[in-house]
Amino acid sequence: VESGSEKIRKIFNKQVEREEIRKAFRLTTRYGILPRAYFIYGAPGENDKTIQESIELIREIRPLSIIFYILALFPGTTLYTEFKKKFGISDDIWLNRMEDIMYFETDRNLTEDMVLNFGKRLREAFYEALPGFVESIRLVDDSEFDRLNSDFYSRLGMTFSHGDYSGIAAIKNRDEIAGRLFARAIHCHPDHRAYLGKGIIHQKKGEFDRSIELLKEGLRYFPESKPLNICLAVSYMNTGRFDQALSRLLPIKDDPEAASYIEACRRALEDAE
Repeated sequence: VESGSEKIRKIFNKQVEREEIRKAFRLTTRYGILPRAYFIYGAPGENDKTIQESIELIREIRPLSIIFYILALFPGTTLYTEFKKKFGISDDIWLNRMEDIMYFETDRNLTEDMVLNFGKRLREAFYEALPGFVESIRLVDDSEFDRLNSDFYSRLGMTFSHGDYSGIAAIKNRDEIAGRLFARAIHCHPDHRAYLGKGIIHQKKGEFDRSIELLKEGLRYFPESKPLNICLAVSYMNTGRFDQALSRLLPIKDDPEAASYIEACRRALEDAE
């Protein structure tokens, strides 16, 4: 995508129309492929207006992941050739100890503070809009895609509950978003990841009975799952049902995590006596 500004896309020789971009992202999402956008900022002519154009395009195409880059100059590009000509240098510049040539350092109309602020605005706008992008997902309604759709929803849910987005405070209500995605996954098709993720979210909210009900349902589809059995045992332990927890843990006693919970259950039962 590079930029929401047509003027800047032309500088990058990005010969693609706005409607083509929108269509590509719409179809990518509809068929359960993670729509990831790449945006470059700090380009020639970059200003508040062009950054706002990029923000508006982000809101239109609704990507679920974005990589933002500050424009760097690389050999083989028109901008790099113009840079060498402007400053009268050769490729020998790379003999120096350097990682990148940042374009803004060569343009008197841009400063480091300006470019860093551009990046901050782009990221904040994306994180603010992301929950709405997730809610707007409508995957293809075809039974042949049910398993794939379920997998897509559960993977995306884990991104919010345990993955890249789980530690980003600017994204609000991450567990709630994850929970709704796990529910969508289960509605499409039984999914191990979704049962585990939603069971853990219920635990985090102190909803242990709901967690138990959901995890038992998941174990009907995945009876040999160690993570589901351990998660269910934890919910039993939190409701004082240590015998029921042991019934889930003892068959997998060789698992180190299960072994630690078995010990905790036995101590609790001894204390109760």
